[in-house]
Amino acid sequence: MGDRNTESPGASVPDPRPAQSWSGEVPALPAARPTVKFPVGATRTEPSGRRADAPPTAPSFHHHGERGVQAYNYSVHLNRDYVHQLPIDAGDPAYRASEDGRFVGPREPNRLLAAAKILEERGVAVLCAPSGSGRRTAAVRLLRRAVAPREPSLFDLEPEWSKPGTHCLPLQPAAGFVLDLSDLPDEPPVRFGQDLARHGAKLRDQGSFLVVLATPGDWQGPWADAISESTVRLESPNARPLVEAELVARGHRDRVAWLGDEELAGIWITDPPAREACRLAGLLVSAAGREHLKAAVERFGDWHLAVEKLLDKSGAVNGGPSLLSTRVTVWAGALLDGGRCGSVIRASDALLASLGQDRGPADVLTDATSSSRLSTAEIVPVGDRAHHDRARQGLPAAILRHLWDEFPTQHGLLTKWAVGVVSDRSIPEDDARSASEALLSLAVRRHDRNLLDALATGLAGPRRILAVEALTKAAADAELGRYVRGRLLHWAESSSPEKVALVIDVCGGPWGLEQPALALTRLGKAAGGTEFGDTTLADAFQRIVQRAPETVGKAVVQWLEKHGSEEGGKPQRQALGAFLALVSGDAGTDLVLASAHIPRHREHFVHAWQTLLSLDGAVEAAIGQLTRWQERFEHDADQEEEVIALLAEVFAPPRFRPRLDRLMVTGEASVRPFWRDIIGRAVQHYDPARKVSEA
Repeated sequence: MGDRNTESPGASVPDPRPAQSWSGEVPALPAARPTVKFPVGATRTEPSGRRADAPPTAPSFHHHGERGVQAYNYSVHLNRDYVHQLPIDAGDPAYRASEDGRFVGPREPNRLLAAAKILEERGVAVLCAPSGSGRRTAAVRLLRRAVAPREPSLFDLEPEWSKPGTHCLPLQPAAGFVLDLSDLPDEPPVRFGQDLARHGAKLRDQGSFLVVLATPGDWQGPWADAISESTVRLESPNARPLVEAELVARGHRDRVAWLGDEELAGIWITDPPAREACRLAGLLVSAAGREHLKAAVERFGDWHLAVEKLLDKSGAVNGGPSLLSTRVTVWAGALLDGGRCGSVIRASDALLASLGQDRGPADVLTDATSSSRLSTAEIVPVGDRAHHDRARQGLPAAILRHLWDEFPTQHGLLTKWAVGVVSDRSIPEDDARSASEALLSLAVRRHDRNLLDALATGLAGPRRILAVEALTKAAADAELGRYVRGRLLHWAESSSPEKVALVIDVCGGPWGLEQPALALTRLGKAAGGTEFGDTTLADAFQRIVQRAPETVGKAVVQWLEKHGSEEGGKPQRQALGAFLALVSGDAGTDLVLASAHIPRHREHFVHAWQTLLSLDGAVEAAIGQLTRWQERFEHDADQEEEVIALLAEVFAPPRFRPRLDRLMVTGEASVRPFWRDIIGRAVQHYDPARKVSEA
């Protein structure tokens, strides 16, 4: 029943695909597949997450554990709540773990039976349990038994909403849904619980069901009380039978006998939760032989005894380092494992200084030598690089987890110190990158929002790229990805230029190319927080256009249709900023021109240009892009006529023609033929006074 967590593949930059037109129509799925409603702007995908029309080598993210993300059924919205549906299929670890013969029920099986009855009667059940307890696997098991047919359509729901609500939850027949409401950033409305109960009743009428996942710390308040009768407090399964089931499922039935060995007795007494039990099974599978069982157990225990021994050094003796100095060096060495010895010493001194220890020249010179400090901390130099015991795989990460676990009251100080090390320009960049990756791993393992936020926002200047790299990895992470994507969405609308710029960099990079619909939503919102004509935003849009032209095209038309005519306000600025970013490069311009023959699209494009030419803050950027269009198309025999016709509509109303003054006349005071033709076409065909006189 354990929540399965695997490593998410690294994002790679795909080869750009040529821009193409979009029709606004969504291709239908083959009849043999379960029906999934794809809203406008979504991209149809195969079960593997690959686009149906993409070449076999097109990369895609996969759906892993509770936090996975797939390239499924994503739509692009600016200013309304939406919930993405991510199919749960045989490639999902929780799906496999829910199979007959492999599924291991919770310690109190009656609670799962109670949840099944609640689900059948009310259409919705809330499983309240800590993350990693196997709750998602239990949810999939419940849905597979509740929904007909035997192999129903199952979906994870990933909401993008301002506040939790049921108005955007799907209502489709014969389907099962899992909605993870852990780590809620905002308190739900008071009526949320009642709305969930009503939504469950509607689902049940259609033969569909919803399982909500919640954590005990979050699921409390009026909204939770309103649906308490549908809430079940679930426990993790017993660890030993779960490990046994996993060994058998992974083809290592012969190692089940190991579970009775003395080395594992202490683990069965503590009875760790499902996620840890599955991790233990993985360590037993990877062990070279039974003689390595003790090492596997020590690694499973996060090297706790080894870490405690490292930190329990006696005080200064014969010029040796003090207990505090040794501990600080152990921690700095874990943060910068594999980094330069000088970086470790510098980082340890920084922590001592933040703890109020004087670190002036006299203090440093009368302290233990660097070699002594490293040796006492059992950090072994290899050349100029410093390593903790490399025979103990994962020891540096275990030291950092131990530090955060054992000193919870010092998280603020420790976070400030660690991020300060990454941002310290005196620390070489490759060492700082290692530290940022170590902190990202720590944040993922601990579900630590504060640490991730500090890492993302505490780096500036040349070190900012490390925050971009860390967020790019985290956005696709199986555990923390959902939260990180939510933070990116929140930052995209923030008033902080630094956060908006960070969003643009992440969404315009490898992650955005892998998940263009998700990236576009965030880039569209970020367009409202940048200056018109921002080159970084334009570059991001051009990269996404090359990867997913249809998705970009549909999205921008939707945004212009919904918000382009609004008077002022952030939504209009977002839509117009996105359009200007789109037409600021050749790929985006080609995309617009390819669909300008569609009347509805053409109307929105013309109005967008006219509005940009009317806004004081946008005029310069708009004139700059129109100049670029002139330079590109004035001698293009294939497209010049098409561009002139479109721009003639833009400048048809007389109030826009004064903007042509800066475009028409060259430095030699001669009129550019390109713009002369446009103004002539505009006057001849669209000037009301001219039409009246001709009549």
